Amino acid sequence: MKKVALLIFIFIFSIINFTITIYPLVNRINITPNLDNTEITIQVANQSPVAAEVIIELSDFIIEGTNYLYDTKDEYKYSIKNWITLESTELTLQPGKVIDYPIKINIPNNFDGAQAFGAIHFKQKGEKRGMFETVFDYISLIILDFPKSKIMRPRIKDLKVYDLTADASKSLIQKYGNFGSVIEIAIENEGNAVLALNGEIRLISRAINRIITSIPISNSDFIVFPERTVKFEYFVPYIFPNGTFEAQIDGVSQGLRVTASSKMKIEKYKNSKNALLINPELILLNIDSKIKNAKVIFQNLSPNSYEISLSTKNKAMEIFPKKLRLSPYSKINGFIKFDSRETTLNDGDNIFEFKSNNENAILFNRPKVILRYGNLITDCTSEITNVATDTFTINIKNTGNTILITKIIRKTGLQTTDLTDEFLIFPKEEKGIKLDFAFNDIVKNSTFILFKPYGNDKFTNTKEIGR
Repeated sequence: MKKVALLIFIFIFSIINFTITIYPLVNRINITPNLDNTEITIQVANQSPVAAEVIIELSDFIIEGTNYLYDTKDEYKYSIKNWITLESTELTLQPGKVIDYPIKINIPNNFDGAQAFGAIHFKQKGEKRGMFETVFDYISLIILDFPKSKIMRPRIKDLKVYDLTADASKSLIQKYGNFGSVIEIAIENEGNAVLALNGEIRLISRAINRIITSIPISNSDFIVFPERTVKFEYFVPYIFPNGTFEAQIDGVSQGLRVTASSKMKIEKYKNSKNALLINPELILLNIDSKIKNAKVIFQNLSPNSYEISLSTKNKAMEIFPKKLRLSPYSKINGFIKFDSRETTLNDGDNIFEFKSNNENAILFNRPKVILRYGNLITDCTSEITNVATDTFTINIKNTGNTILITKIIRKTGLQTTDLTDEFLIFPKEEKGIKLDFAFNDIVKNSTFILFKPYGNDKFTNTKEIGR
């Protein structure tokens, strides 16, 4: 784990007078052989115009996947919480005061790990509103690297595959849809250092001796601390055949090569459902000439062979090959041809869904062809609804005639923060986006909707929420 980043989202808008700053947020220390103790300092500054009362606390620190935890419940061998001696647990900082707060770490002589972890919290009480009082928790992480060889030894403790067409729970179907598989894999770290893996998980059917797909994994979210077990869940748009199924993990963690594998049996009734993936799922054609073509890839997502022909409601559009013959998991290159002389189009995005002549074949994610033509209108409106104590909803309506890519951001000073990922809104569609913080904490002119036509590289339009 070369770098640990901690993001703590704190509402500071109307109570900026109650903030301190600490530095550094991450302390990574190399421990030399036979060292009994070490000391570090954390700079604590009060830049506000009022005195700051600060309470200092110690805690565990671990990451499970992408979750930061500060209490392991049980005694954790790799936690340094009980190794630390604090000079004091309370501070009063006058306005403008900056101090170097000392921390002494006593190292047990029987510790045999390669890394150890902890956190120090600087808690400051903020503004009191009725029965509620804001407490700011500023956290500085401590990571100790010991002069021992790092051992990376992941073990796949449990492996499950849920078929969304057969044996998946209602909650999984609601989350992922009615086609594909959900892989649940529990990883135990039997090594002596953090497993933060860059690599892939290969999903293999031994029944047909084929790698069905690979799932990329990153050291920003595939993290297991030593002697901990973390469960990961992945969706893949494939149905696996009966027989032996194998998951293989392969990658690099902290400069060391890591591998692990596990097998299980998939036993179920013969699956008669098939699915076709069309890539890209939204095929954009800018109609600026008489004939337009677009390349596509057709892929069978199921373990069955089948034939299928595709069409749209627009008779000026042809899809090649006219008949697809697909073996299990195969891919076929194709293209779409549109002749604008044979039809008329409206201004904006003319959207056509694919149709299939095979009742047993699902068109995965409802792929569409977009014929963009004439005068384009890119616009949206928004309103605030469902305002509660700590949540509210932004309803965004696409009032233009083009598909929009949209996201919500906040600007505070020179910093811009994404409050949502990018999402699509079709013309005349209205979409509600729930945000998990109090609407009253929004500063005027701070929260905006960015939007652009689907297919454009850069966001070209900005609107304040509620406009």
